[in-house]
Amino acid sequence: MIPTFKPDGSAFDLLEPKASDISFADMANTLSKLARFNGLYRCPAYSVAQHCVMGADALFREAGDGVAAGYFLLHDGHEYALGDITRPAVDLIQHHIAQLATAAGLNCAGFVDQLAHRAIASVKRSIDLAIYQAAELPNIDTVPAYARQIRDMDNRMLVAEAAALFGARPTSACLPRVSLPPPKLVGAIEPWGAMKAELAFIDRLQRYLGIAARTC
Repeated sequence: MIPTFKPDGSAFDLLEPKASDISFADMANTLSKLARFNGLYRCPAYSVAQHCVMGADALFREAGDGVAAGYFLLHDGHEYALGDITRPAVDLIQHHIAQLATAAGLNCAGFVDQLAHRAIASVKRSIDLAIYQAAELPNIDTVPAYARQIRDMDNRMLVAEAAALFGARPTSACLPRVSLPPPKLVGAIEPWGAMKAELAFIDRLQRYLGIAARTC
């Protein structure tokens, strides 16, 4: 068992997450307090919950598909148990793994290449599977069209959020190298505050997935 706290003080086993461990109300609350980009911008916190809501709304506005919007709403759901491990953090960990492996003569047949990315993706996937089961959704890996939509929207949101939070011309070195149109957002990317983000996340759970999450 690898335990972390649930909000009620009980243990969430990160090693073997189960659908019964998943609380969508706790997810909404926790994600509303997690800052995107580790809060490195100068404005108030723009939360993971707001990111998920705005991306879900944009996807629904573009495709009219509530299931796709629902998948996007949940795509960072694992962060309520795991925390937000940013892309630069994973890249940095991978860099040091490669250096340590080379120094120890362990980089055999390219096994170490992208090892951190694969390991963290595996961790996230195990929690995602419990979330999908709790939400009564198929594993997104079995629905490639949705997986592609969610991945593309995540990158489109990242570029739009960086421009809004860090200025009109954030360094391209910190952004994914993709050529995709901006998302059709319903409103401007301006921090909502935790309460608004939490309630919006709960509203979209009901709207897109038919999930009624209790707030108390």
